[in-house]
Amino acid sequence: MDDIVALAKEELEARGKADAAALAARAVSGEADGTELTASQDTIPTWRQRDFSDVPVGTPYKWQGTVYKLWQQHDATGQPDWSPDKAVSLWDICHTTDPKLAGPYVQPQGTRGLYQPEDCCTENGHVWKCTQPNTVYPPSQLPASWEDLGTEEEIREA
Repeated sequence: MDDIVALAKEELEARGKADAAALAARAVSGEADGTELTASQDTIPTWRQRDFSDVPVGTPYKWQGTVYKLWQQHDATGQPDWSPDKAVSLWDICHTTDPKLAGPYVQPQGTRGLYQPEDCCTENGHVWKCTQPNTVYPPSQLPASWEDLGTEEEIREA
């Protein structure tokens, strides 16, 4: 019985790696958008300090509940403060257009991660949909660029 369990675990691990590799390839090619990547967070590796010099640009990583794509190859081995939320020149933020998958508003990083029409986020217990291109400010600061879709609870239960 232990052999069967071990074989099953190996098979699941192999499938998981294959699924993650396929998703990463789709992200690098531009086929997988922020909504697909957000929906697939379980198969996306968590960022860690490492050398990203040979990692293809566009490869997704998750960090603190947000999916980011590698924007510039670099070596973060000795750089604990080069996480995607802090090293803004190295990473691009992914947003979702699915209100049920919306996460907290994340400040855009320069010209990357700007909210576009249909992109969703949460703020103050509500889910918001962006209505204007290149939106930099959250719903609380620029309400004219956002549509309140309802409370997070209402949206998740719909």
